[in-house]
Amino acid sequence: MEYIFLNNLDEIKGINAPKSPLGFSKMVKLCESAEMLFDKKGFFQTSIADICRAAHTAVGTFYIYFQDKTAIYNYLVRNYYVVIKRHLNENIAGLKTRLEIECAGLRAFIRFGHTHPQCYKIIWGSSYISPDLFENYYTDFAKSYVRALDKTPEQIIDVDYSTAAFFLMGIANFICLKTIFNKSPLPESKLDEIIADTRKILTEGLFKRKEK
Repeated sequence: MEYIFLNNLDEIKGINAPKSPLGFSKMVKLCESAEMLFDKKGFFQTSIADICRAAHTAVGTFYIYFQDKTAIYNYLVRNYYVVIKRHLNENIAGLKTRLEIECAGLRAFIRFGHTHPQCYKIIWGSSYISPDLFENYYTDFAKSYVRALDKTPEQIIDVDYSTAAFFLMGIANFICLKTIFNKSPLPESKLDEIIADTRKILTEGLFKRKEK
């Protein structure tokens, strides 16, 4: 997983932003260990000592950057948000129509999630570890989605954009989960089929209309 020095790192409760590239590299080692252990053992079964042991770092170093386990968990979830958005933006760059953007974005999201399945366990785990973080993660994504939909109103039917945003995020999240649950490689040919089916549903609708 890529780790990013977030612009508002100091604003995240319980985090002290590192002052140098070396400090950030030490912080990243702790984050890599925490991500691996939270995925493998869960948040409550993982101790700060466990994280430091896996990172080959003294416990005192942990407290230079993080107040507690919740703080490092918050960073992981916010980092996912930035990394996923960046990944999606890179894969939709230059596309013109909303449908093209949706299909390319879905493909990129599924590939990312299939490659990093631990992100589901950690992001969704925040719903009980840090409920506000979980809510903000998805509402921030939805707000960004709404702004994007609002740029092409002529290409979208007359619906509430916030509902549309959560609808589209739901499609992406659960189709991606389907590929993860299969516990098998995801060749491009299979991904092509998934995108084609989704495109058909988006353009034609799921339910057959009665003949008049």
